[in-house]
Amino acid sequence: MKKLFGITAVVLSLSALAFADESGLLDKNAGIVTKPSKYSVNETIDRVEASAKGVGANIFNRIDYQEMSKKVKVDIRPNQLIIFGRGAGGPYIIKEAPLAGIDIPFKALAWEDSQGKVWLSYTNGSYIDKRYSVKGAAKYVVNIDETIEKIMSEALK
Repeated sequence: MKKLFGITAVVLSLSALAFADESGLLDKNAGIVTKPSKYSVNETIDRVEASAKGVGANIFNRIDYQEMSKKVKVDIRPNQLIIFGRGAGGPYIIKEAPLAGIDIPFKALAWEDSQGKVWLSYTNGSYIDKRYSVKGAAKYVVNIDETIEKIMSEALK
């Protein structure tokens, strides 16, 4: 029984490492939230777009990396990025910490792993606060966290 438990633990840890290599999920300091999606990559991003528009966000761009990869004859799994924002809190954060403009506007990435499972990954506002030591605009970070979670939860329903 102990041997079976030990083997199971090793297999699970190796699975986690393989998953971490593919997605970076094991780096808890990365500030990236990753949640499973029951939809295709395209439908997941469609749902994020609809949900973001539902809270008054602008859609700045949508990038289909798989489609782009075909132009250079590289075969990748489905992978799409959406860039969005309302412009409500971001300007206050960028005023205080101009480098935050690299993380704002917000982005969400839907991607398919090697097992065919679709994931939705995004940066949360708390990470931006931590990364850029935002002090004066901290109240906007809380609002951003709530808004991002609302958008992502709605999209994944």
